[in-house]
Amino acid sequence: MRGHPKPNLVIHALVFLIWFFCISESSPAQSRFDLRGIVEDPSGAVIVEARVILENATGYQIAQTVSDSSGDFHFPNVVPGKYVVVAQSQGFADKEIKLTIHAPPALLHLKMALATTTARITVGGEATRVTTDAANNQNTNRMDQTDLSRLPVFDQDYITFMGQFLDPSGLATGGVTLVVNGVEANGPGVTPSAVEEVRINNNPYSALFSRPGRARLEITTKPGTPQLHGTVNFLFRDSIFDARNAYAAEKPPEQRRYWEGSLTGPLSRSKKTTFLAATQCDQDNIQTIVLAETPPGTVNENVPSPVRHFFGSGRIFHDFGDANQVWVGYSYEDRKAKNQGVGGAQTSTFGYGSVVPGAGLSPVLPEAAYSTEFQEHEINVSHRVVFSNRWINQLRFLVGHYDAPTVSNVTAAKIVVPGAFTAGGAQADARNTEYHFDGNDTVMYSTPSHSLKFGIDVPDMSRRGRDDFTNQIGTYSFATLSDYLDGNAETAVIQRGQGHLVFVEKILGPFIEDTIRVKPSLSLSLGLRYYWQNYFHDDSNNFAPRFSVSWAPGSQHKTVFRGGAGVFFRQDRTGRHSRPPAL
Repeated sequence: MRGHPKPNLVIHALVFLIWFFCISESSPAQSRFDLRGIVEDPSGAVIVEARVILENATGYQIAQTVSDSSGDFHFPNVVPGKYVVVAQSQGFADKEIKLTIHAPPALLHLKMALATTTARITVGGEATRVTTDAANNQNTNRMDQTDLSRLPVFDQDYITFMGQFLDPSGLATGGVTLVVNGVEANGPGVTPSAVEEVRINNNPYSALFSRPGRARLEITTKPGTPQLHGTVNFLFRDSIFDARNAYAAEKPPEQRRYWEGSLTGPLSRSKKTTFLAATQCDQDNIQTIVLAETPPGTVNENVPSPVRHFFGSGRIFHDFGDANQVWVGYSYEDRKAKNQGVGGAQTSTFGYGSVVPGAGLSPVLPEAAYSTEFQEHEINVSHRVVFSNRWINQLRFLVGHYDAPTVSNVTAAKIVVPGAFTAGGAQADARNTEYHFDGNDTVMYSTPSHSLKFGIDVPDMSRRGRDDFTNQIGTYSFATLSDYLDGNAETAVIQRGQGHLVFVEKILGPFIEDTIRVKPSLSLSLGLRYYWQNYFHDDSNNFAPRFSVSWAPGSQHKTVFRGGAGVFFRQDRTGRHSRPPAL
C-alpha cells in the first residue's frame, strides 16, 4: 500500500517548524558573562570528568558540562541573575554553590568532600534531597544508567522491567504511556546503553502529562558529551547446552547473537558540537518442531524460524551558549521474522519453540506459515531557548513513518483438520502503514516564588493505513481426516469487499501549571489540562484540573508530607500501532 500524508498533517508540521525557526532568532540581547571554575578534592587535587550543572534560582537545569583534564569547567554567555552550581562525581558528595551574577564573576572553586556511607543513600553516589518541590517526590522509582547496568534484566529490556512498577488501573488501553525526553513516543529512540535515566511517578499530578505518574514511563536519553565515551554489551546463547526436545527427530541447532552499544563525543574542536550514535543487532536462529499426522504419513521436522532485528540512531547536538541548545536525530529500525505460525501449542524452558501434540490441536505445516517485517524511520528535534534567567522555551517534536507487511509463504487456500494438521496457505496477508507527528512546546517562567509552565502537547497527529487481504482465497475446515479425504468441508470462510482503510487522527492537549512556593516549607501546584481528539471528544467536559501540595513541618525540614488530586481521562490513540515485542 502506498500512503501519503494528508495536506492538513503537512500544514501542522510546517507550523511547528516555522515556530521553531522564529523562536531561535528572537532571543533578546543583553549583558552576558563567562562563568569559569575548577573542581577539586579535599587535598586540592583536581577532579577530572566531574559533572557540573548550572541551575536557575528555582532549580531548573539550564546547562551542564564536564570538568576537563585540568579540572576546569566553563559556562559561556551566562545572563545576569541568580544561579546554583552543582558538581557531582563518583565517590564524592555533591557540592553546591549559590551565586548572583551581575558583573563578570570570579573563578569558582568547587571543593568536593569524600562521600560517606550515610551520604550515599541512592545507588550511584547522588545525594538525596528532601525538598517540597513537586518534581522531587521521594516516591519516584528512578533508575539511572549505573543502576540499569547492574540489574539482571533479560535482553536489557528496561521498559518491560520498569513496567512492572506501573499501576494497572491507570494504564491506557494501548499499553504503557512512554514519554521520551518530554514527548510521548512508541519507543525510546535509542539503544539501552544510550538511556540515561528511567523514572516512574515523577511529579504524579502534573498537568504537563495526560497520564498520572504511576501510569507512565519517563525516559531521558544521554546527551552528547565533550569527551569520547562508548559502551558495548553482548549476549550469546547456544542450544548445545539445552536438552533435546522429546518430540524432535533430531536436536535443532539453535543460537542467539545479540549486541548493542553507543558512542558519544565531540564533533568540533570547540566541543560545542557533539554526537551520540547507538546501534543494536539481534540474530535469533530459532527452529520450530512440527509433528503432525497427514494423509501421506507423519510429518516430524525442524523448521527454521529466524528473527532478525536491527536498530540504529544518530544525534547531533550543538550548544549556542547561554544554555541555548538544539539537537537533531535520526533512527531506523528493521525487524524480520520468517516461518511464523508454524507448529501448534508451543512451550520451552530456553525460549525456543516446540510442538506438544494434544487433543484438538492442528499443528501448522511449514507451507502454511507466514513472514512479517517492521520498518520505521524517525526524525527527532529538540530546541531550547533561554530568553533570560526567568523565561525559557523548550520545543520538542518527532516525525516518523513505519511500514509493517505480513506475507503468506504460499498463495493457496488454508486447510484446517482439527487434531491432525493445518496446511495450504496462511491466508494472513496484510499491511499496516503510518505517518505520525508527536511533539510539544513548553514555555517556562520562573521567579523565587513561582514556576509557571504553559504550552501545548501533541501526543499524536497521524495518518494510518490498513490493507487487509486475509482469507481472500478462503479457509476451509474439516471435522475429521475422513471428511478431508472425501472433500466434505464443515465450514468455509472467504473475505470479500474493500480491505483498504485510511484515517487521520489528531490529539491535542493545551496545559498550564503554576508551582507556588508559599514559603520554604510549603509548596502548592495548580494545573489545568484540556483533552481533545478528533474522533472521541466532548468539548464541554474535557477539562482536567490538577492539584498537589508539599509541606515540611518543623525547622529542619527532614519530613515532607505530600498530597494531590487530579482528573485524568482514558483518552487513547485510535488504532495506535504497537512496536513488535522484544525477542
